[in-house]
Amino acid sequence: MVGVITKTDVVARIGECQGAACTTAAALVMSTEVLQCAPGDLVHEVWAKMKSRNLKNIPIADADGQPVGVLNARDALGVLLQEVKIEESLLRDYVMGVGYH
Repeated sequence: MVGVITKTDVVARIGECQGAACTTAAALVMSTEVLQCAPGDLVHEVWAKMKSRNLKNIPIADADGQPVGVLNARDALGVLLQEVKIEESLLRDYVMGVGYH
């Protein structure tokens, strides 16, 4: 992976061009300092990276650096929220004595 082009990058270029007449090469628009994660990275750790750089998406790359997917902030937050709900449920069951003898 040599770079990333965001929606913001594309919109900025369209604003500078005249519609389909824009012939700017991707290499001139992309961010070359790519923050990526691996498939085995923990979601809360990836979320911390995304939050620190104010990213809405982060590429996922395999051990060879080949892109295999993209993690969206909404999806990451959904997973983190689900984990919190599960922990809350387990804590509530513990306090109420449900399932414990």
